[in-house]
Amino acid sequence: MASLISAALLMSPTLPPTGPLPAMKPSAEAAHVAPFQGPPRPETAEVPKPEPKPALKEGAPETTPDDANTPAETQKESVASPPPPPIEKEDPEKLKACLADLRTLGVQFEEKPAVTEGEGCGIEHPVEVKAIADGVTVSAGADMRCDTARALATWMKNMVQPALNVAMPGRKIVGITHASTYVCRLRNGASTGKISEHARGNAIDIADFKLDNGQSLTMKPRDEDSTLEGAFQRAATAAACLYFTTVLSPGSDAAHETHLHLDVLQRTNGYRYCR
Repeated sequence: MASLISAALLMSPTLPPTGPLPAMKPSAEAAHVAPFQGPPRPETAEVPKPEPKPALKEGAPETTPDDANTPAETQKESVASPPPPPIEKEDPEKLKACLADLRTLGVQFEEKPAVTEGEGCGIEHPVEVKAIADGVTVSAGADMRCDTARALATWMKNMVQPALNVAMPGRKIVGITHASTYVCRLRNGASTGKISEHARGNAIDIADFKLDNGQSLTMKPRDEDSTLEGAFQRAATAAACLYFTTVLSPGSDAAHETHLHLDVLQRTNGYRYCR
């Protein structure tokens, strides 16, 4: 009987212990694993900071035209406008020679007393031009320095009228309508910035040419104008840079859509700005 019981015990499966299971110890690897926290929230994600822009160098050479301001220049000048330069002094001998040149060119003009308005505005020895180059009249109020009048008369005689002879044979320019000559203001009439060459008698804005048949050649953007009238304006404008140091054609910028700006500002090394 005992042998049968022993055989039965050997053939039956091992039963699990009936008491509580012993606690399992975590492995060394599992003990060092950080708990899962999920992806970073959008509001806590780090946003890269933009790189700072390089600072503008002080004392950089001026590359803008005399009577035009770029947005960067306007912003800079709105902080602190430069002091206006003093009224330009005339060299007596050069002035005498200039007035003699005006008479030789047939310019009708009147010498006027000095104009001084403060803030850098004025002309030490102004002339009021009434007609240039073979009786081409200039609209009223054309006060300017002698150098400006000489450049205007020479350009008209040597370049403008000959160009018209090619574009419109038989026609003759009999008058110039100006939009502005001497006026005390800053460039483009701004409230801050550099003083305009108009305020020093160095500039004239031409609005149109009057022809002997009553027609007017109005200054306007003509870069894409393939007519002879357009060709004449471009030829006259390009030739102006032979006599003036600043030439701003109609359409060269927003402030010069309806007129041709010409001035005789003297720059370093004889630099000229023509567009």
